[in-house]
Amino acid sequence: MDLKSLSLFKECFGEVEGATDKLSDASLSQLNARSLKYETKVPQLEYMCLMMENMVLTKKLEGNVYAGFQKFSRAKNVIDRFQAMAEYSNVYIFGQNDAAMDPNDGINYIEIPPESELMREWFLVIDSPKFKSMMVAYDMEGFGTHEIEEDRKFRGMKSSSPRVINKATDLLAPHTKATPIA
Repeated sequence: MDLKSLSLFKECFGEVEGATDKLSDASLSQLNARSLKYETKVPQLEYMCLMMENMVLTKKLEGNVYAGFQKFSRAKNVIDRFQAMAEYSNVYIFGQNDAAMDPNDGINYIEIPPESELMREWFLVIDSPKFKSMMVAYDMEGFGTHEIEEDRKFRGMKSSSPRVINKATDLLAPHTKATPIA
């Protein structure tokens, strides 16, 4: 599947069974669930990602980390965490090339076209022999619709099923061999 038509959300959302939960007032245990479908806002997505990132950092996991921020500029606030993960894992960040990134920081930047399906998706996939987890969320509103960007609404799923993570990595991995940004 070419990068322009790839949608991790469309390909993986249906792989998780169950109803879609509203996570606006979710407990930490609900956010830490091994598998769930959800509708939520930015703060809950940030928390889910932080917990997954912490597994890579604290356990020094070797493997592959795929992250989609929609735009490279959205990764700037957490780039130090991804650079730290790059000490142990292969790290790939997908996004629109809207900000200068350091091509020598150990991270592989994969540019997505502005009209790509992935421009509406935020994802984190961790594929390690010792830990597998992923989340993907579809941006239901897009940038510039709220005065406070944290109020943007997303629909998504989280899973630790090896079958689902393998499906996600099979979709993303072919695009990591592309020429990195300069």
